[in-house]
Amino acid sequence: MATLKLLHRSGQPPETTNRLPHSQVTQHGPDDVIQKLHDWCFALPLVANEHSQISVPGARALVLHEGTECNHEAFMVGREFAHIHPHPDNGSMHVKLSADDAKAVVDAGWGEDHYLVTQGHYPPGLIMVFSPRSDEELDVVKQIVARSYTFATGREIEV
Repeated sequence: MATLKLLHRSGQPPETTNRLPHSQVTQHGPDDVIQKLHDWCFALPLVANEHSQISVPGARALVLHEGTECNHEAFMVGREFAHIHPHPDNGSMHVKLSADDAKAVVDAGWGEDHYLVTQGHYPPGLIMVFSPRSDEELDVVKQIVARSYTFATGREIEV
């Protein structure tokens, strides 16, 4: 599969924390766009909507159903390959990707390496994807989540 190709995200990057929890501080998307993100993510085949086992309280995890063939390198913990942050960090996500796809997302300005990656405590591929600020940005975030899903399952999905 070819490396993810994305248009560059407009504007300056949002402010984020340089500690745990790794959070987006500014430029959060509106509630209706974030609700669409939730609806789309949790309609993916073989994905359960669960409490994150690794993120802040209220974060919703994309967890592959038990028994699903998967790439265990694609998980943060258990079978969790992504999670969406709650208010006040509304709509940003942590996702696992291949190292090449993670670099493509960061290079295009749609996210940044997780704090643990920048500190050398975790291998490349775990990134924060910035909160979508519009329906157009939501379409790009869906492409990124779809790649994370494919990394976890080996199954490609239409966005």
